[in-house]
Amino acid sequence: MKISEMEVRGSKTLLGGKSMKHPSWAVWTLMKWARIMLLTLLWTGLGMGVGLFCGILSVAALGAIRHQTPDMSMAYRYISIPVAICSGSCAFIWNVARAFQAAVHRCKALSSAQQ
Repeated sequence: MKISEMEVRGSKTLLGGKSMKHPSWAVWTLMKWARIMLLTLLWTGLGMGVGLFCGILSVAALGAIRHQTPDMSMAYRYISIPVAICSGSCAFIWNVARAFQAAVHRCKALSSAQQ
C-alpha cells in the first residue's frame, strides 16, 4: 500500500481493516478524568521530589555559610510542599485545558462524520 493511499483512507497503519469504534461519551470522559488525575499526581510527586532536593541543598548550604546546624524540616515546610502544590496545580490546569480541547475536537469530528 502506498503512503498516498494511507493518507486518503486516514489510516496510520499499513494494514487494512475495520476502524476502531469510538468509545461512548461516558467512557471517554472517565478515561480523560483518570488521565488528568494520574498526570496531576505524577507531576505533584515530581515537584515534591525536585523541591525537596533543592530545599535540602539550599538549607545545607545556608547552614554551612552560617556555621549552624540546619533544621531540615524547613526544606519540607517552606520549599518542597509549595513547589509540589504549584507543580500539581499547573499540571491539573494544563490537563483540564487539553481535555477540553480534545472534547471540542471529538465533537467536531463526530458531527462531521455524521453528515
